[in-house]
Formats: sequence, C-alpha cells, structure tokens
Amino acid sequence: MTNSANSSEYVTPNWEEAAPKASSEQPIESNATHKTNDTQAASSNTEATIASPKAHLLLVDDNPDNLRLLSRMLTRKQYTTELASSGREALSIARSITFDLILLDITMPDMDGYEVCQRLKVNPQTREIPVIFISALNEVMDKVRAFGAGGVDYITKPFQFAEVLARLENHLTLQRLQKQLADQNERLQAEVQERQRAEQALQEKEEYLRLILNNIPQQVFWKDTNLIFRGCNQNWAAATQLKHPEEVVGKTNYDLFSPRSVADTFEAQDRAIVENNRLVHMVIKKQRTAGKPGKRMWIDMKKLPIHDEEGRVIGILGVFEDITERKIAEQALQTEKQRTEQLLLNILPQAIVDRLKTIDGSIADRFDEATVLFADIVGFTSMSAQIPPTQVVNMLNEIFSTFDRLAERHKLEKIKTIGDAYMVAGGIPLACTDHAEAVANMALDMLSKLDEMRENIGLPLQIRIGINTGPVVAGVIGVKKFIYDLWGDTVNVASRMESTGEPNRIQVTDAIYQRLHDQFEFEPRGLIQVKGKGAMQSYWLLRSNSPQKQLPAD
Repeated sequence: MTNSANSSEYVTPNWEEAAPKASSEQPIESNATHKTNDTQAASSNTEATIASPKAHLLLVDDNPDNLRLLSRMLTRKQYTTELASSGREALSIARSITFDLILLDITMPDMDGYEVCQRLKVNPQTREIPVIFISALNEVMDKVRAFGAGGVDYITKPFQFAEVLARLENHLTLQRLQKQLADQNERLQAEVQERQRAEQALQEKEEYLRLILNNIPQQVFWKDTNLIFRGCNQNWAAATQLKHPEEVVGKTNYDLFSPRSVADTFEAQDRAIVENNRLVHMVIKKQRTAGKPGKRMWIDMKKLPIHDEEGRVIGILGVFEDITERKIAEQALQTEKQRTEQLLLNILPQAIVDRLKTIDGSIADRFDEATVLFADIVGFTSMSAQIPPTQVVNMLNEIFSTFDRLAERHKLEKIKTIGDAYMVAGGIPLACTDHAEAVANMALDMLSKLDEMRENIGLPLQIRIGINTGPVVAGVIGVKKFIYDLWGDTVNVASRMESTGEPNRIQVTDAIYQRLHDQFEFEPRGLIQVKGKGAMQSYWLLRSNSPQKQLPAD
C-alpha cells in the first residue's frame, strides 16, 4: 500500500513480515523535520525522556526494523521504550526493569508471544504489567488465545498508529485509575482497621482498669496533689481497716495511720513525689500484726505520680503488694540452688561448672603443661579382707578426705578415686606455672599425713605415689554420672610411676626432675621398665629444699 506524505501515522501494513523498503512507503521518514538515522532517534529518545515521559514501554518483535519504526513513533509522543527482539530477551528485560505496558508480537522463532505473556503473568514481579498483542494473525481463535494468555488488548496489522496510541493510552489510563483505586481502597481499609483497633484498645483499657480495681490482689489507692485520698480498692480498704473503699475519700495520712511519726513519714514521701515528679519503690519488711504473730512479712510498695494530658502532676497512685510468699520461695530457691551448685562443685571444678551452665555437649581442652599424681594404698585388698566393711569404708573416707583437704590447700584439682587409688592434677582446668611444685609438695604432705593416720587407725598403712608432667587432654564426656577426667601419655606414665614404685616413696619421671631439681632433693633410681614405653629414667622425690609454709591442722 502506498501512503501519502500527510499520512504519517499509518504504519507499514505487514509489520510482522516485512519492514518498509522505500522512502515513499515510509511516510514517517518522509517528513523533512524527522531525523533519519538510529543515532538521531536515540538522541530524540533521550530528549523525550528528559521532558517527563508519559510511560516506559517494552516493545517485543523479532524484526529489528519494525522495532525501530514503532520506537521512533512512540518516542515522538514522549514515551520511553526498551526493545527486545525475542521472547527470552523480553522476559529477561522485564525482570530487571519496571515497565508500564508491553507491546508484544506473536510470531517469533524461539518463543511465541502467547508463551511470553503466560510467563509474564505467572511471575509476581511482572504479572500486573498490561500486555497488548500486535499481530498480523486475524483469526478469532488467535485473539481468544491472546486474551486467554493474559493480554488486555489485541491490535491487528495493518493498523493506524493513531489506533495503537489511543488503545495504549486507554490502558495506561485504566492502569493508573486501578492503581489509584487500589491505593485509596488500601488507605481506607487501613483507616478502618486502625479505627477498629483504637476502639477495641479503648474498650480493653476500660475493662482492664475496671478489673484492676475489682479483682487484683494488690492494694491500690490514689490521692490528689493536696495529699487527700480520692479512692482505693477493696484490698487497700481492708488493709487499713476500712469497711468500704468509699470511706477513704477525703481522708489524709493523719486520719489513717498512727503513730503520728508514721503519718509524717508518708506525708513527706508523698509531697516529694508530687514536687519532684518521681516514682518511689521500696520493699518493706515488718512483723505481722495478725494471723501469724512473730512471722515476718514483705510488702512491695510503689508510689508514682499521676499526670494529665499535658504532663502535669495531678495526683499520686499507690500500689502495695504482699510478696511474702514470693520472698520465701526465692529464699528457698536460692538455698536449693546453692546446695545444687555445691554438689556440682564436689564433682567438677568451678570453671567446668560455669561452662556447663552455658553450653551443651562435651567439654574437652588441651593443656600443654599439667602435672598428674597417682597414689595407691599398698596391700589394701588383703587388709580389707581382715576388717569389717564399715571400717574399710570409714578408713578410706578418712584417708581420702585428708587428701582432698591437701589438694584444696595446694590449689590442685582432685580428679577421682578408683577403689583405693587417688588421682590429683595441677595446671588444670586453669593453667598455672607452679603446678609441678604444688603437686610435689602435696605428695610429701600425703606421706606426712599418712604417718599420723597410721598411728590413729592402728593399721600398717603404706602408699605408693607416682608423678609425671607434660601435655594432657581434660574434659567432661557422657550425659550421666559424668566426671572431669584426664587423658594422654602423661597420665599413663604417671600411673606407671605409681605402680612400679615402692611403699611410702614418691617416684617421678625425668621430666619432673628436670623441672624441680633446684627446688627439691631427688635420688636417682636408674632405668626402670615401663609398660608401653620401655626403659625410662626415674627418681625418688625425697624432700623440698625450701621450707614449706606450716599447714593448718585438719
């Protein structure tokens, strides 16, 4: 079809299949005032954008000439456009840029317009964008399918640009009106909900205040700035020996409280609240006057200023509560907590107890330096067979209790007892530098204390002691009857020092000797065979070179 120069808004008839080929067939281009190349069109597009564009459009067609032609026409009408030459490109652009409307071709090679529209409508990000189909397909079912895919309009090629413009602006207007209506409806709903919430909150507040006065266990009163009572609840009236709450109205502290010194105290307190605009809170401990004579009771007292809408103090609100039962329960709970914690401390070190309160699961730490001591009663099995079981237990209890006190004095950690064996360590769970010296001193004290107990018990008690120092792993494992324990080669060698030792002697490793030979006196024993280690040099610990501090009596 040939178009006259004045028909500048009539588009090439077959937009999907062919682009204009001659200047006589491109009336838009024939106007001398129009720019004739893509660069000039882009410049025109930018100028239109600066001049407040009407809307931002996405044009989709696999024919580049058609896209450029329609883009130039819309740009002159102050629309900004983005161009997509395929369905997939259109979907990608639509996800990254917000559009007011999409003009969509149907027949495209990779993905037709129906599928593009369907994908746009299932994506929450793009489902609200109006889609107008532009196609040379003119069958009724083509249009039905387009509307079924989610399109809002269908324009058949060839078309008048004026028709495209009119339909485009019509749908943009509808979209704007719908958005305005939705926004207005949302605002109205929000206002209604807010009003309903305010009304409900007011009703709840009134009901709550009524329930406070009629049902709360606390004693409540209120008075004006002249410190004249204006009301109270039933509990406060009963506590002040009034028959009815109304009796308090018009009274003062001096009418209700005696002796006068008590009324003077309340009067000064209330006056300070009014003048300083400050809350007073205290717990009063006093003797009961009725019910349980001689028993103490605790009253939680709060007095706070009442304000008007402008923030001025207009009175005082007092709230009194008998918290005796709570105080008794808190004291009982605190006592039980202390008892429980003490039981834990009898089993685990303080540092480990503190960590168990804050973490779940096992605890394991590596210590590069620690000293381990094992002690074993010599001949205990045969000795226990000759005396009653109760005497055996009492004897072990006396011996190990003495060792426990020594461990505490030397700031060492008792690990465990196994039968008649006793294990203690230094440098764990809190690292220190004098752990080897402390363990050596305890070993010497153990022999000294055992000499004293031997005379009291009347049995030939003897012990072997072994000591080693080095790295260990310490921790708590398991979920029941757990203990704080040590693992590692250092522990095993310390045990071997004890088992290969001699009665009433302290056998130590070369590591102990190297660390303490300037502070203690040692006697070389020579090489001994140690299970799992072979020949090892060991020493007898004899005495300290420096006098120890005198240990207090048990």
